Amino acid sequence: MPLRIVSLIGLLFMLQTSLASARESTPAATKLVYFDEALLARSQAAIAAGDPAFLEPYQQLLAECDALLEIAPDPVVNKSRIPPSGDRQDYLSYAPYRWPDESKADGLPWVAKDGIVNPVARGPDTDHARLHTLFDAVEKLSFAFYFSGDRRYATKTLDHLDAWFMAPATRVNPHVQFAQSIPGLPSGNPAAFIDWRPFYRVLTAVQILDQGKIFTPAAKARIDEWLEQYLNYMITSEQGHKTDALPQNHATWYNCQAVGLMIYLGRIDDAKAKVIETKTSRIAAQILPSGQQPKETGRTRSIHYSSMNLWGLANLTYMGRQIGIDLWTFESADGRSLPQAYRYLEPFALYEKPWPFRQISPGGAAASIDDELRPLFTKTSALLGLDLYPWSLVAANVPLSALERLQFPQPTRP
Repeated sequence: MPLRIVSLIGLLFMLQTSLASARESTPAATKLVYFDEALLARSQAAIAAGDPAFLEPYQQLLAECDALLEIAPDPVVNKSRIPPSGDRQDYLSYAPYRWPDESKADGLPWVAKDGIVNPVARGPDTDHARLHTLFDAVEKLSFAFYFSGDRRYATKTLDHLDAWFMAPATRVNPHVQFAQSIPGLPSGNPAAFIDWRPFYRVLTAVQILDQGKIFTPAAKARIDEWLEQYLNYMITSEQGHKTDALPQNHATWYNCQAVGLMIYLGRIDDAKAKVIETKTSRIAAQILPSGQQPKETGRTRSIHYSSMNLWGLANLTYMGRQIGIDLWTFESADGRSLPQAYRYLEPFALYEKPWPFRQISPGGAAASIDDELRPLFTKTSALLGLDLYPWSLVAANVPLSALERLQFPQPTRP
């Protein structure tokens, strides 16, 4: 075959592949990736009807967001410590449970004290605190816009998103190479992506603003480009591969970020593959036949990590259902499953059995059951349309935030 014809065929193949890739990468998710809009519509209708159970948290949310309107964005460039790269736009944080080694003059490398937070890791000179302030602000403000239609909240959400993800001088670079840094050890900690666990709040805010036609085409293109770059870093970097291979909550929440971004960006085949992989790489690997999660119950904050990991798996289950894969019905040959993990925790949530593992946070096991374990059951039941426990637990005063009460409305039963 003549070389020119071969070249032409190759060029046509490359063009075809490029077009397919562009279609695959085009943001396709018009409904919210992480939240059930039927549940949100139920809350919206109850607010309009003046139902006190919904009107009270709605008014509280608006009051919180009125205060947020006065707070300026605090982007990544505002930190005082500079990452090893020398680029202030690189995200920088320290592993929270690492402390200087007192047996060494220079304290290096920092050593682990599981569950005991080093205040240096949460200070304003690095980025963890300001990142989580961003997550909190954009979620509350965007949902205030969603429920009220008041564009002031949308405009303020856009200010934060612009400062963090669009403005060339202040936006964060789309990687986490210096997240969860441990002084004295190389960068690229696989635990890094856990800092971005609430990233679903940013993606949801983007979708809410997009639904409300708040973005200009240029702004939407800029933030979608950032999201694409961040996803590509997640799935192609050595750091991302190491996180994906971890046997506990870090890998679960890595999946939550990756699958959500894949769905949003229209990479549905990739999302399906990742959710299917979750059956063996997360559920069967992390949950015993009894339902215990040993990598989480072995921690000093065992209720916190058991609840956090299951909430990540619940979110993956919800996203999986939207693309035709149901993780809830998966069960390994020896009985490992999500329902079994919830059955294991239920008697502790109902105070029928004492918690047998360590929980060193303030208030001990009782406080963590009230603040984390019981809300896990409440939110999962709403999100997945399940009835996981007796109505008496639903009717109890489970401490959800004002926004969570609108995001995860509970069924009304006598």
